[in-house]
Amino acid sequence: MANHDVIDLSGKKVGSIELHDQVFAAPIKKYLLTEVVQWQRAKARRGTQSVKTRTEVNGTTKKPYGQKHTGNARQGDEKAPHFRGGGVAFAPKPRDYEYAMPKAKRRAALACALTLKVKEGNLRVVKSFELREMKTKAVKGALDALKTGCTLIVDADNEKLAKSARNLADSRYLNVNGLNVVDLLRYPSLVMTEAAVQTITQRLLGE
Repeated sequence: MANHDVIDLSGKKVGSIELHDQVFAAPIKKYLLTEVVQWQRAKARRGTQSVKTRTEVNGTTKKPYGQKHTGNARQGDEKAPHFRGGGVAFAPKPRDYEYAMPKAKRRAALACALTLKVKEGNLRVVKSFELREMKTKAVKGALDALKTGCTLIVDADNEKLAKSARNLADSRYLNVNGLNVVDLLRYPSLVMTEAAVQTITQRLLGE
């Protein structure tokens, strides 16, 4: 296990914490990150696209002309896909794009993403993220002091922080229970509280 500095919101070192190797020093498998990102994006798709087929288009079902002796190809009605205003062949309909992903893969990918943050030097562990007042300015000031830029802030249940961070332009707060690969890769910097580090370690180790 490697030791990592624990700092306060001003950036001053106040202690250290041991990071478990299976969580913060896992093998980097890019293909695994790709698989889990695609899975998350598929889950996020609303799947509400819908186009009318020939049975749903409003119009008559009367034959436009006789079957024979007109010199034209035979037609059943004018709602066929090859007519202007007709239905669409193989029209897309609302569907669920979600599919199953093994829990072991999800855990391994999350450990990969956390390891990347450590290797890149973009992980900051803070003692706590307690704010004196519920204001976006307070969170912005703390991030400016930490010099993290676009940041993903991860903590346990912290309602004051959650509400204060909602209006941040380029950073986001996440409860540790919702930590995921897409957000870890989206934001260059990661700020976690000690409590969040312990919680995610227990979660990924299955304890």
